Amino acid sequence: MRLEVTISDQLYSQAQRVAVEIGVSLDRFVSEAVELRLEDEPSGPKVTPELVAALRKAKADVEAGNGRTMAQVEESLAAKRAAWLQANPR
Repeated sequence: MRLEVTISDQLYSQAQRVAVEIGVSLDRFVSEAVELRLEDEPSGPKVTPELVAALRKAKADVEAGNGRTMAQVEESLAAKRAAWLQANPR
């Protein structure tokens, strides 16, 4: 199915850049992003506002030269996941 949407130039550029970086078409990137967002919809979205905020902070840190090791990232995500699971029991 074909769908036409309107997004800002900045969002389009960011999506295009990420699609190129991961080696997929923009169509596929957007399709997979929508799929991920809707995949667990009955029990809640996979991409939470907290995750988006953490990713934005990490991006800003990297751009400022304050990168983190993979171990630090994994530790932080594990702590956030544990806190979320405790606050949102199934």
